[in-house]
Amino acid sequence: MHQMTDTPPRCPVCGSSRITERPFQYLFRERRLRGLGCARCGVIFIHPQPTSEELKELYSSEYFEGGDFRCGHEGGYCDPATLQHLTDPTLLLHIRDSYRGNRLLEIGCAGGAFLNAARELGFTVQGVELSEDACRMARETFGLTVFPGDVIEAHFQDGSFDVVFMGDVLEHLPDPVSTLREVHRILAAGGLLVLGVPSQTNSLFSRVGFRIYGAMGKRATVALPPYHLFEYRPASLGFLLHECGFRIDELKQDLIPPNRIHLRGPALQRLGKKLFQYPNWVLTGMFGICGDRLTAFAIKETPGPRRSSG
Repeated sequence: MHQMTDTPPRCPVCGSSRITERPFQYLFRERRLRGLGCARCGVIFIHPQPTSEELKELYSSEYFEGGDFRCGHEGGYCDPATLQHLTDPTLLLHIRDSYRGNRLLEIGCAGGAFLNAARELGFTVQGVELSEDACRMARETFGLTVFPGDVIEAHFQDGSFDVVFMGDVLEHLPDPVSTLREVHRILAAGGLLVLGVPSQTNSLFSRVGFRIYGAMGKRATVALPPYHLFEYRPASLGFLLHECGFRIDELKQDLIPPNRIHLRGPALQRLGKKLFQYPNWVLTGMFGICGDRLTAFAIKETPGPRRSSG
């Protein structure tokens, strides 16, 4: 059986050794994966991180056939109806009407529904996707050009795209810095990166829960495999993008409506989350804070990525 790496923790984003404990954990293969936070950049991550072999095993066909591939949405990874439902025409229209350029790359394009919708709005599109089955579906169903693998392996030329979209991808990447620096390289000058990430630890329920569990000296156990290697809040996402050579132009916070949240864990925890979601819904709607989902529109700046120091 493969073992997870368990070296002394440093922040995977900025390299700082100023690490603090966060009151949550995953239990995975008889090991405890602790939640940690970086006091410098604010990112939250799990430690130890799964190895590359373990990550491949985590993302088996069962993962893609279920709903967890898009953070709790129902339906399968290669189900056309599900993927069409997840396509946001408002987002695409905003990109088209508010930013320049029409060469669009989607990283983690699944079965191609978003790319197909973008093409129908006039974008020239390509995709990158790890799942061979999803690549096949994108090609056969929509006639799309999709590279099977990750974006670094694709070796696109400098400045190949005007827009790069990553929806529900960043939180799964073991090395987000390398990926975003590659995105910076393949974007044209002034190009746009659009990132959509869940932000569970940014919600009112999680913020209050962290304080309560921390005061009690306890850890909440996440009732899922460790799919999310990182948790981003607005400040830590901004830090990461800045270090990788981007300037945030817009940052939107949204919240899953109370009647649509996916509840897991013990009964008391589920009840608490349900109750907190109502005041959170008001806060997010009125003031744009404490959202459980972030959408960032970031512009490529020159000079490029910066060198972090701990």
